[in-house]
Amino acid sequence: DVKGLWGWSFEGHHLSLNFVIRDGKTICNTPSFWGANPATVKVFVDGGPAVGTRTLGKEEQLAFDLVNGLDDAQKREAIIAEKAPDDYRAAGQPQPPHTSPEGLAVARMSNSQKRTLWSLLEAYNSHLHPSIARDRLAEIKAAGLDRVHFAWAGSTQPGVGHYYRVQGPTFVLELINVQSDPAGNPANHIHSVWRSLQGDFAVAVSRAK
Repeated sequence: DVKGLWGWSFEGHHLSLNFVIRDGKTICNTPSFWGANPATVKVFVDGGPAVGTRTLGKEEQLAFDLVNGLDDAQKREAIIAEKAPDDYRAAGQPQPPHTSPEGLAVARMSNSQKRTLWSLLEAYNSHLHPSIARDRLAEIKAAGLDRVHFAWAGSTQPGVGHYYRVQGPTFVLELINVQSDPAGNPANHIHSVWRSLQGDFAVAVSRAK
């Protein structure tokens, strides 16, 4: 029955997708979690993926491109810590933290940098049904793309622990890559999460003052 309110989740060790439907329409599609260990396959395992296979490669590389394309003044705003945190914020909590955005505002980016950031957001949403992705991106634009902030912590080069956050009025996206893979390769165990600041699981929350 398409009437009424219901939800479903698709879960794996490095995957968690959650949807709430009301009267046949998806009204919430967060939290969304993607991860992989290893992030990039560096050791051949019989029957496994080919060496060089990379999970969340576009989502990671576009962010590297963005942070490394900033000028010195922009980097001073965007880089919020020299060392990456141990994990993304509020891991395992039913709602994301409601804190003021940190980092560099999109309003202070060049047109080229804005396109890179938008490509990053599109890359995450390409994993979802086109109609859901379209709604997510439209919501970001409606709330004001210039109000979105990009924050970075840790190394700006692969292979060393790094973290980034993209936060707008309606959402927060975080990616972290600090753990070693089973073979001991550093920063090759990746986690990312997309959450709604209006309330994950369609549960409305009050923002912290």
